[in-house]
Amino acid sequence: MIVAIDADSRDTAEADHLLYELLDAMDQPVVACTHMVSGGDLPHVAVSIMSAADLADDIRHRFNQHHVGLAITRPQASEPELAGPSHLVRGAYVAAVEAALGTAGRVVRWPGHEQARGILLAKELRIRCGIDHLEAVGGVPITDDTLVDTRDFLRPIRRDSRLVLQLQPAAGNLLIPFELQHQQKCCADH
Repeated sequence: MIVAIDADSRDTAEADHLLYELLDAMDQPVVACTHMVSGGDLPHVAVSIMSAADLADDIRHRFNQHHVGLAITRPQASEPELAGPSHLVRGAYVAAVEAALGTAGRVVRWPGHEQARGILLAKELRIRCGIDHLEAVGGVPITDDTLVDTRDFLRPIRRDSRLVLQLQPAAGNLLIPFELQHQQKCCADH
């Protein structure tokens, strides 16, 4: 099942926070993503949670008194359950479709994320952490023996129903995640 929520989060940090609140109460494996929503007044970020368990009632209850859009898809259902203000339902629906198709999404939680700690060989990162593909900016080659410093923070993306971790070169012949936990905003120094 997929539950997608558009709480009109203004950036990925705000959307991550929403996901962490939801995920803290869950004890089953999930794939949780953020999704960029364009159109409307301002671009913003929605979230999706995919699980074999039925999470709909718990999430619906949690957001009963909140101003959010919900899109809930169940296996074999002919159409999703939609609730909330129409401009937020649209964002939740987009997130649910992207999650279902595996075409987009910045992955915050997935089975294997807890193994992504320290410096790992590329092969270990794929096997232990459930990453399907590693790619480095600029076409830097990656072999099974390439060292990746996870910095204890990975945010793979979904592409073609696969988890793809984007990396960048760093000092010491290492690769590090392209998305760092504490990003410096562009032009922050002027």
